[in-house]
Amino acid sequence: MTKAISPKYQMRMSLNVLNHLGINLYSNIPAVLSEVVANAYDADATRVDITLTENSIIIKDNGHGMTLNDINAKFLYVGYQRRENSEELSHSLKRKVMGRKGIGKLSLFSIANNIEVHSIRKNPNSGLTEKNGLIMNRNDIVKQIGKNETGVYIPSNVEESEFDIDCGTRLIITDLKKNISHTHNFLKKRLARRFTVIDDKDFQVFINEEAITFKDRDYMSKVQFLWTVGDNLIDYSKWFNFERINRLNGDVDGTPYKISGWIGAVEKPSDLDQDNINNNKISIICRGKMAQEDILESFNEGGIYATYLIGELHADFLDDSDKDDIATSSRQKIDEEDPRYQVLESHIYKLLKQIQGVWTNLRNEVAIATAVQKADAFNPVLTEWFSSLRTESRKNHALKLFSAIETLHFTPQEEKEKKRELYKQGILAFEKLKLRDSLHELEKIKNPQDIKLASIFTDLSDIEANLYYDIAYQRVDVIHKFQEQLDDNNKEKLLQLYLFDNLWLLNPSWERATSGNAILEKNVDAEFGKVNAGLTAEEKAGRMDIKYRTSAGKHIIVELKRYLPSYPISPTKLYNQGKKYRSALKKCINVAGQGDPPIEIIFVLGKRFNDEDYNESLELLKLINGRIIYYDDLIKDSLDSYSEYLDKQKEVSRIRAIIDRI
Repeated sequence: MTKAISPKYQMRMSLNVLNHLGINLYSNIPAVLSEVVANAYDADATRVDITLTENSIIIKDNGHGMTLNDINAKFLYVGYQRRENSEELSHSLKRKVMGRKGIGKLSLFSIANNIEVHSIRKNPNSGLTEKNGLIMNRNDIVKQIGKNETGVYIPSNVEESEFDIDCGTRLIITDLKKNISHTHNFLKKRLARRFTVIDDKDFQVFINEEAITFKDRDYMSKVQFLWTVGDNLIDYSKWFNFERINRLNGDVDGTPYKISGWIGAVEKPSDLDQDNINNNKISIICRGKMAQEDILESFNEGGIYATYLIGELHADFLDDSDKDDIATSSRQKIDEEDPRYQVLESHIYKLLKQIQGVWTNLRNEVAIATAVQKADAFNPVLTEWFSSLRTESRKNHALKLFSAIETLHFTPQEEKEKKRELYKQGILAFEKLKLRDSLHELEKIKNPQDIKLASIFTDLSDIEANLYYDIAYQRVDVIHKFQEQLDDNNKEKLLQLYLFDNLWLLNPSWERATSGNAILEKNVDAEFGKVNAGLTAEEKAGRMDIKYRTSAGKHIIVELKRYLPSYPISPTKLYNQGKKYRSALKKCINVAGQGDPPIEIIFVLGKRFNDEDYNESLELLKLINGRIIYYDDLIKDSLDSYSEYLDKQKEVSRIRAIIDRI
């Protein structure tokens, strides 16, 4: 009778473990490859090569390889826990091993149906090498488990002559279930983010012969502010293009635990969106490998600052070999009910609140420092406007305005148009506040999201009015009409048309002259009627008009004489007429119970007095607080007085031109 020959290879697994996990262990290729890379690291490999083809993934390492016993007792034994078998450190390099549960090899079947293993182990004592090769098929495993309650699966043998590696282990993964044709650069990024030991001089990983480096994480240049946590062995400063760097405490309160790593904030949330994946995450790293992809989501943090964060925190205490395994079955998350995780979570939350407390000020400082460059990059017209500001104080306020706009977040589709509108409104608002000497109101912009367009960036017509646009235009227009129509007949008609509603021609401080309240005005008209009734026909013919107005707390009587009166006007006659009008107005004011406010009387004359009469009129009119203004002087003095308004008109035109060019 022929004796049964024991198979060369045997795969043994606990059905309970398999039922708990299922063969579809992981959900994505980076997670699967991470398990293989971690196994290579634990096998003292210094180099791992991943080769992607259209139909396969080949992973080769230069580690110590496996003996037949290693393959059967460890690799093929699902659930083998190396740390419980005094394998806390790797054989030769004494690395703290990453593997723990002994189930990572099942992850390969998440992406493929066929796994071929080639391994060479050199005996350090004899110098002899041992070669072993096998093929595992997912469909065969499932069928075999269904037939055999002991959970034994017999892989196919690969003869030594069929593989040619000279050291380490090679995995050939075929019959892929996922398309990998586009994953070369994607995998580089994802693997770079899953390990901190990659890029170390003692451990390098290559994909299609391209080395994976820390830089392949591809968010390094996007980090604007960096907070290092605890004591770090890695010098992050050589990778990040940060504006500011700060340090946070890595000692977990009330425990002997320590953490290290970093938390960064980017300039805008869209910087964290890459390859349709949102990197707004803070990962937890144990023993150089990602243990949890994101702890930030655990906090449900509502502050806007959180949407700008990314980070990586090392917490090796979560994976201490003498403590219970804290990882969930999939090895992609941590048991959040474990007390160690809860104290870590509490400490990280405190760190986040520290970041929140300074984040806005840091952004404002940097935005102010780079405000002009960013504004110029958006539109050089903004720099032109900024350069026109004459004082350092105004420039500082303009910088704050620019920075507030630049720190706002827009989607790429809306950024250009919304920024253009904000810059337009911002400049107009700035000019308005400048004229009101209220630029300090810009200090209210503490957070870019707090900009209230309704209260600060008001509408165009309101701003332009505050820029003296309407005032300048109207006043200069009146003056220009006088200049254009200087013949004697037109002067008195123009003055009658404009003077009484534009008392600023007589005194720039009389901005808003009115007729007083209705009752007082009615009484004044009646009293002036009595005065007029007493005038001679000649006096009436020599007067063009008379009006009563109030402005700046003063009661004003303006009598407009004809430019060329038909009878002689003497200082005495002006005094007597003015005295009558003053008495009539004072009577009305007293009846209205308004006390004894100042009254001013102005006579607008066309024909000039000689020097003697002019001096006499000055002395007489002082007695009733009166004065004389000549038609021609009024036009000249107005032009002189309103040269400022002419300048303002030019300023408005300049600003209008700038706004139109943005």
